[in-house]
Amino acid sequence: MFCWNVATWELREAVNQTAAFYTDDVDEFAEAGLEKIPGTLVNAPMVARSPIRFECEYYSTLRLPGNPPMGTVDVVIGRVVGIHIDEAVLTGGKIDLGKVMPIARCGYFEYAVIRSDAVFEMIIPGDPKGLIGLEGNAKQAKELNAEQGGKKAGAAVAQDRGGSN
Repeated sequence: MFCWNVATWELREAVNQTAAFYTDDVDEFAEAGLEKIPGTLVNAPMVARSPIRFECEYYSTLRLPGNPPMGTVDVVIGRVVGIHIDEAVLTGGKIDLGKVMPIARCGYFEYAVIRSDAVFEMIIPGDPKGLIGLEGNAKQAKELNAEQGGKKAGAAVAQDRGGSN
């Protein structure tokens, strides 16, 4: 079990601090000056100041080979069992990335930040029924799923086009 916390512009220095190599007896939260809050569904701490936090049950680890002198890189995959979103980052009931200002590691020592002036919407062309759920409307996806006798919402549309889902 583990928690994922969105890394934000505000938390960038703490994110960098937690990337240091520590022994197992060192509390990375304390080293980075981060306050912990307990998970409600899993036995793992979350970052209190992170506006979006997922509680996860472990599913799998994908080990990617590195190029010497670097070792391997592990990608840990979990099943999300709990989601916590600070209402301050919502606009019209949706996550507003301009308010979250998430950061992403790009490579080398470079990172990027998403700001409100960099967010735009692009809708995939094609049958709108194949897009249900992508816009964040779980209720609509469930209704379409029920109409189609339990098939995944996008699966029927993909099959109609000769593809698979």
